Amino acid sequence: MEARWNGFGCALGLVLLGTMLMVGLVGCAKAKVVKPESPKSLSGVVRFTILAPGAKQVHLVGSFNGWGKNATPMKIMDSSGLWLVDVPLKEGEHTFMYLIDGTRWITPPLAEDFVTDGFGQANGVVIVR
Repeated sequence: MEARWNGFGCALGLVLLGTMLMVGLVGCAKAKVVKPESPKSLSGVVRFTILAPGAKQVHLVGSFNGWGKNATPMKIMDSSGLWLVDVPLKEGEHTFMYLIDGTRWITPPLAEDFVTDGFGQANGVVIVR
């Protein structure tokens, strides 16, 4: 049995083929890679970011907030697990860590400098000029 395409069938086939190609190209397009950065001074604040996939909550804890475990909650930005908070800080050196889910203390991997804290951990240092 021989298959025949009428004008409508050909047009429909071309539309479907074009749609599949466009979807394929969009699917192959490079997605924007989101990654944490060193604490960065912005207009009047310092932006802190950390990658913590699977975390339910993340807090920024440091000398600038009295090391209060709940003083500075961070917001999750996307499904990659990137957390972010902007904090107004005065000029000077500030030590900090991240607290994941209220129990896990994380030394900032991208801090400008590090100091030991006397509890067997290293604190990150951010310098505001």
